[in-house]
Amino acid sequence: MSGQDLATTLLPARFPAFIAIRYIRAGGASRFLSFMTWVSLLGLTLGVVALIVVVSVMNGFDSELKRRILGVVPHIVVTGKGASLPELREVPGVRAASRFSTHSALLVNTSESQLVALYGIDPAAEDEMSIIPEHMVDGDMQQLLAAPSGIIIGRALAFRLGLMPGDNLTVLLPVIDVRENVRPVVINTTLAGTFRLDSELDYRLALMDVTRLQQATGVSQKALRLRVDEIFSAPEIARRLRDTHGLVVTDWTLEYGDFFRTVKMEKIMMFLLLTLIVGIAGFSIVSSLAMLVKEKQSDIAVLRTCGLSARGVTMIFVVQGVAIGIAGVILGTAIGVPLAHNIPLVVNLLESVFGARMLAGTYFDSIPTDVRYGDVVIVMLVSLSISLLATIYPAYRAASLQPAEVLRYE
Repeated sequence: MSGQDLATTLLPARFPAFIAIRYIRAGGASRFLSFMTWVSLLGLTLGVVALIVVVSVMNGFDSELKRRILGVVPHIVVTGKGASLPELREVPGVRAASRFSTHSALLVNTSESQLVALYGIDPAAEDEMSIIPEHMVDGDMQQLLAAPSGIIIGRALAFRLGLMPGDNLTVLLPVIDVRENVRPVVINTTLAGTFRLDSELDYRLALMDVTRLQQATGVSQKALRLRVDEIFSAPEIARRLRDTHGLVVTDWTLEYGDFFRTVKMEKIMMFLLLTLIVGIAGFSIVSSLAMLVKEKQSDIAVLRTCGLSARGVTMIFVVQGVAIGIAGVILGTAIGVPLAHNIPLVVNLLESVFGARMLAGTYFDSIPTDVRYGDVVIVMLVSLSISLLATIYPAYRAASLQPAEVLRYE
């Protein structure tokens, strides 16, 4: 029987995996090696848990900010004589359209004042255009039609100005006339209602009926507000309207694009930083496998003389490293996903124990979370890839051992 036939008979294809599992279970003759294996597993598990939880929390903040801000501000604003509501409602991707105007205004009540964005809206269409009707605290949108020169502001701003529904409020705003001269306009309004979005718009936004606002300012410039189905399609829809209709079109990215790009960049940076935890666990795998190669070099030499190929030796340590990686990823995912779903409860428990609020001074009452299983899969694949890369050097060292040199002094 040839050496190759003998190797095939004695060492079947699954033999490297069998040896790898034996090494994992035994941990080598050294307890320190067993300890290093457990440290590698624990580090990988913690890294996966941290990645899943933090990415889910970042997704939660991102989703909440989009809902609270982009659910209110105009997705697209169209101005120009060619703008037509029926025509714009038929544009693919547009969910709804209504009349609109916007001004920078100063709200004044006795000694208190606040600079805001004053939106002229169609109260009858606001249910389709924004989420404000769902977040009214006092009154509703119909109060803008019932109250003479009614105005709606954020509840937090109303408290800052010392106002209650029904109180009078003075609005000062600059208006540019047809001769491009700036003239001040003073509008005496009545607080018709308040809303609460739990965002900066609670302090920066005021709403009036667009018809009454145009009458008060004497400006009848035609502008239309569009709400789109997919928020990130707004720039493309705006571009098509400019190119095909020759309209003056702006979209939400002009004012808030940099803000949400910053949020996205923070999420990416947090992911990269926390990946370092998994990287550290990868170094632990490298260390434990390298020491195992050193300890088991005699066994490796014997296996090589029995006909085990260099590829088979390599597979022993690749399988061992990947097995640790798979166990750590599965365990980390099993802990991380439920923890990410319940992170608001965990944070509330910690706050009650330590008597401090983590989100004090922010717009959020609790930690938002949004577990996206696509991100979970990415975390798992990245962690497994790091585990696989960690096996390359030890496996190469094991495969490059020369049996004659190792066994010479045995």
